[in-house]
Amino acid sequence: MDRDGNNKKTVLSYAAYDWAASPLPTLHATFVFAVYFTTVIMPEGGTVAWAWMTALAGIAVAVIAPFSGIIADRYGWRKKSLFVLTLMAIVAGALLWLVQPDSRFIALALGLSAVLIFATELSFVFYNALLPKVANAKTIGRVSGLAWGFGYIGAILSLGLVLGVLILPEMPPFGLDADRAEHIRITMPLAALWLALFVLPFFLYVPEGKPDPAAQNLRQTWRLIRHTPGMLRFLITRMIYADGLVTLFAFGGIFAANVFGLNQTDVLIFAIVTNLTAGIGAIIGGWADDHFGAIKTIRASLVALIIIGAAIMLATDPIIFWAMGSLLGFFIGPLQSASRSHLARIAPKDKEAQVFSFMMLTGKSTAFVGPFLYGVVVLITGQDRFGMAVVLALLIGGLLLLRPTPK
Repeated sequence: MDRDGNNKKTVLSYAAYDWAASPLPTLHATFVFAVYFTTVIMPEGGTVAWAWMTALAGIAVAVIAPFSGIIADRYGWRKKSLFVLTLMAIVAGALLWLVQPDSRFIALALGLSAVLIFATELSFVFYNALLPKVANAKTIGRVSGLAWGFGYIGAILSLGLVLGVLILPEMPPFGLDADRAEHIRITMPLAALWLALFVLPFFLYVPEGKPDPAAQNLRQTWRLIRHTPGMLRFLITRMIYADGLVTLFAFGGIFAANVFGLNQTDVLIFAIVTNLTAGIGAIIGGWADDHFGAIKTIRASLVALIIIGAAIMLATDPIIFWAMGSLLGFFIGPLQSASRSHLARIAPKDKEAQVFSFMMLTGKSTAFVGPFLYGVVVLITGQDRFGMAVVLALLIGGLLLLRPTPK
């Protein structure tokens, strides 16, 4: 036990899940496979198809999350549910190896990607619900920030390995055929293997938490949300700015490639830089969260992201894009970490899965809006640059609604 009353092995095992899980969505949805899909497999209309696939996966998460949260709380199946979803993500990620650089594989790419996004997104309902089981009220911000930081560091290492071993060499290693994009496709099964190996400490050492037999139906969950001071407003606020982050993550690599001409190597280097700053920001933000409060940390992060995002959208010089993009990561980490810790603090004991499932409902019920609007704007204007305005509008909306939690 440390001086704050937290079991260090349990805390590190909890953070290990972020470390294990982050490379797969990072390589898939943001920096490698999404770019591969939109530039090689489906260069005409690929951005729009990817946007709508992401939106449909989000809708599926929104529909299922509340019911799964109630069941998990009622029977104490948070870890069991997380195990099933983690296994789904591993299998779907590994099977993306089969997607060859040919338009005949469009349906397979979109189908497996939808399953992967669904599994990884829904899994965080149960992962977040276990945060109060490993941290106390005084340190929950730091534990949340540490976990986010571990996640970003895991993403950095995986991106570095992909770049150094698979992308940069003129001749791909291990007999991989560059003409068939095997050096790109192999990143997905490798990320799935990373998840399978490093997730083990979480399932061995993180406690489950007690069942809540009183958890019955959605009406009861709605009553719980509505009667917890400040929770409903925060969920709506987070829903709006989280849509902005979802859109940014889904199209960050595509934006960099299409607007500033970054190739696959450049995109990966940019990803490493932004993940490094995001990891540092998450850890520092966890300290700020415990000392100044989650709401103040969220507000400061949103203001910074809006200013930086506007600079990126208006930039024409790649140097400005690189500089602002690096700063962007520093404020994404604290925003994500503080949002999780704030909700964990105000959630009633042993009802965390219901609360976080409702967070997923409010988030994912509209998470298709950002990607959909991004796709519409790009379709109408023919330029990815204008799609970034959707991200800014959602971040501004969240900032305007953000309020301190009533006592």
